[in-house]
Amino acid sequence: ALFCGRWDKKLQRDGSGRIFLDVNGDCFQAIVDYLNELAISTEEDTPDYPTVGGENGPMLHDYLQLFGLSLSPLIRESKIINALSQAE
Repeated sequence: ALFCGRWDKKLQRDGSGRIFLDVNGDCFQAIVDYLNELAISTEEDTPDYPTVGGENGPMLHDYLQLFGLSLSPLIRESKIINALSQAE
């Protein structure tokens, strides 16, 4: 996954040291929306997995893998989601 620490020195950053991601906006927005919905949902009422229309479906799948997410019922076990939950 991109944020596992292995690639930290190779990630592009802006002048303030923030990570720069050159990704498709529609796919990224679908992921952000999904993670937001997942964070506020209950285990009994989880949101649908993110989707995008047209030819961007395979790209969304690639981004989910890149960011350490997967399309499985175990997505709540994601390191990103767990880190966000513990930070609150």
